[in-house]
Amino acid sequence: MSHERIELQEWLSERGYSANQIAKILGKLDEFDSKTNRESIFDAMETGELDMDALIKQASGMSIDCFRTLAPWEMG
Repeated sequence: MSHERIELQEWLSERGYSANQIAKILGKLDEFDSKTNRESIFDAMETGELDMDALIKQASGMSIDCFRTLAPWEMG
């Protein structure tokens, strides 16, 4: 469990939320985090920072660099 998650649990507990309520709140935050990560992936694909085809090939066992550093003029 990450330090941030423990800190958040303590913060919610200090505000009087029950363990069950905290579990539900953290579940909703996990859903939000997952959605945000997916959106970030698509943003990275659109900007060219992430090459999804290369990532898939790399995951399939091919050695390809799927992340590239953008030149300053390529950043939006």
